[in-house]
Amino acid sequence: MSNGPGRQRFGETGRYELFFSDRVCGEERFEVMPAPDGSCVVTGEQTLEAPHPLAGQQRYRASLSPEGRVLAVEVDWLVGTRALHAQHQARGERWHARIDYAGHVREQEGDYPPSCQVLFGSPLFQSFALRHYVLAPGAEHEFPALVIGPPYMAVEPGKQRVRCTAALMLDTPLGRIASRRLEVLDPAATESPLALWIDASDRVLESRDGVHDTAPLLLRLVEWVDG
Repeated sequence: MSNGPGRQRFGETGRYELFFSDRVCGEERFEVMPAPDGSCVVTGEQTLEAPHPLAGQQRYRASLSPEGRVLAVEVDWLVGTRALHAQHQARGERWHARIDYAGHVREQEGDYPPSCQVLFGSPLFQSFALRHYVLAPGAEHEFPALVIGPPYMAVEPGKQRVRCTAALMLDTPLGRIASRRLEVLDPAATESPLALWIDASDRVLESRDGVHDTAPLLLRLVEWVDG
């Protein structure tokens, strides 16, 4: 997977702690397997427990091109007795989705232009999107996005605006790390803004449910092993 000038490769394995109402409610474990041509396959598993309202398990697998473009996402999601399987795939500049739930199949197809990013309920996908932009204090970018999420893991087209507000040292479970603080906003205002902290490789270190530094934690990186 190409990282652009001066950027490092993603590590091979890692783990995020996940939070709800500032309480640990689960974790995400993931693995990134690069290929010789620069493409990669990403696999991960999330486990959520109470008090999260969607307690359950979610497994995903994604393929990225050598340029870091998401080409496919496959999701298995289990919440209670409800099991869902979703397959997403890029076909040139078109995106196709097939969702299989309770014996019913739903399909979607739409545009996937080169400027579009794919976002999914994992901080890795935020990193994949951010790596396409230069982010320094004062920088701001807005891009179209295909957002994959519950309740059907279907696609919702939208936009995301990212603003870099500061460069600072962040105390993390992995030590004190040079980071950049971002505010992530939905220009259509259908979702609340978030704050992210990323390292020099655009890896998400921490996220909060609001743009204030005292907002409730959503996740933080607690393990990372470079390949």
